[in-house]
Amino acid sequence: MALCKICFQDVEKGILVPGHGEASGTVHEECLAAEALKVAEDSQKEGLLRYLVEYEEKHAPNDWARDVSGQSTDVCWEWTDVTIPATKIRSLLNAGLVSIVFSTNSSTYYSLVGRTAIKEALGKTEQLLAAPAAKLDIPDDLFDCIIGYDDIKDEIKFTLRDGREGHYLLIGPPATAKSLFLMEVARLGGTYQAAGSRVSGAGLTDAFFSYQPRILLLDEIDKIPMDATAVLLSVMESGDVLETKYKRHRGLKLKLTVFAAGNSDKTVPPELLSRFDTKLYFSAYSFEEFVSVCQGYLSRYESVPEPIAEYVGVQTWQHLDRDVRTARGITRRLRESSREDVDRVVGFLRKYQKRQSVSGRSNSCGSQESSDQNH
Repeated sequence: MALCKICFQDVEKGILVPGHGEASGTVHEECLAAEALKVAEDSQKEGLLRYLVEYEEKHAPNDWARDVSGQSTDVCWEWTDVTIPATKIRSLLNAGLVSIVFSTNSSTYYSLVGRTAIKEALGKTEQLLAAPAAKLDIPDDLFDCIIGYDDIKDEIKFTLRDGREGHYLLIGPPATAKSLFLMEVARLGGTYQAAGSRVSGAGLTDAFFSYQPRILLLDEIDKIPMDATAVLLSVMESGDVLETKYKRHRGLKLKLTVFAAGNSDKTVPPELLSRFDTKLYFSAYSFEEFVSVCQGYLSRYESVPEPIAEYVGVQTWQHLDRDVRTARGITRRLRESSREDVDRVVGFLRKYQKRQSVSGRSNSCGSQESSDQNH
């Protein structure tokens, strides 16, 4: 079984690559279409491809081309025939879209690989469906649960309310306001949420076609895989979402705003990092900020009385890990809204929290080990 000259995987039924005397190889139709779409991202190269398709359709069939290629193509040409410098044809050769059929010391004859498939793929770029931009209804209390950061709130509201283009990257340690900003934006219509550790390029593409979101909320961007990065690079730059599968090509143009968050930007590819025109780096909360955030967030989203929400924040800071999510977990375990019950839950969590041994290594079951040794 032959190998595809583009992806180097087995080809059962594919498109012949024109050659001298016989086909010089085979390619998958979907691989060829994908290369055509990739080349077409450059408007000059797209125009070059379209011109060559038109030229071949006009001059085919040619008996000499059929004979010299062993019936692997019906037309071939020199650069002087199409008046395109050989240096520009070289990029199409490298992409596997053009093949050399016959070459001598004085002349080289070329032919498109799979002219019909290339024409079909280029036709799909003209049929990019423009998704209607959903009008966002911005509630007056958006971000009210977030203490401080009034300038960030104002900028994000302006971007969303006026439909301005822009992408926000929020970077900082766990349990800072970046998570709350994502949770608040998620209240708006037309949002789609994903996590970098669980998203794939194919899954993200399908989500764009299925939901046509106005806003993408991407948590854990520091864990995003490369195939999903490729999808983001295109949609964040031009709004284009392209998919090429066997005998199926489709495209979509989105007006999308991306809000992404992560603990660090060190593992975010530089080309993806550059797509974010607004990069915001958050510091850890102070004691006063943490308690205020817990009070606002827990009273609003967990229906806890403000005095109890404030007390939960204080206890979480003083006795646990200073994480807003831990504070939220405490309120969800309350059997009654009282300080005594908060103390009960905090005591329970402290009893089984991770501890440090004398050697500095964590030991979450030291008490049980000591107990076992006494028996």
